[in-house]
Amino acid sequence: MVTVAGIGCRKGTGSDAIIAAVRAAELAFGVTVECLATAPLKAEEAGLVEAAKRLSLPLEIASQERLEAVASKTMTFSQASLDHAGTPSVSEAAALAAAGENARLVAARLVVGDVTVAIATTSDASRDRERAIEHGEQQ
Repeated sequence: MVTVAGIGCRKGTGSDAIIAAVRAAELAFGVTVECLATAPLKAEEAGLVEAAKRLSLPLEIASQERLEAVASKTMTFSQASLDHAGTPSVSEAAALAAAGENARLVAARLVVGDVTVAIATTSDASRDRERAIEHGEQQ
């Protein structure tokens, strides 16, 4: 099983807040996260990049095309997210996009301060690595 935490956050959110939110989601949903994912507009958020490094987890940047393709599978709707990221939930869509084709959300996103975390899992043996790009790789 693959377990991905999709992350959405306010601009400038620090790594401590992101790590705390990931840990809270792991505890709330009874999972261990294997990867972080986010939308292209959050790719350069220093706190998110630092959180991934501190957690020793890959950070995948889901393509806009994949975010839009999985938007109908999200559980929550944010007009702000739709306006800024083109998806009703950055965290939910990023988690679904990075987890692979047969991914499903464990629950609706969890909001912890300025961070949203959504957990997606898939039982597929391997993810389609073309669906998301690991932070730092070329698109």
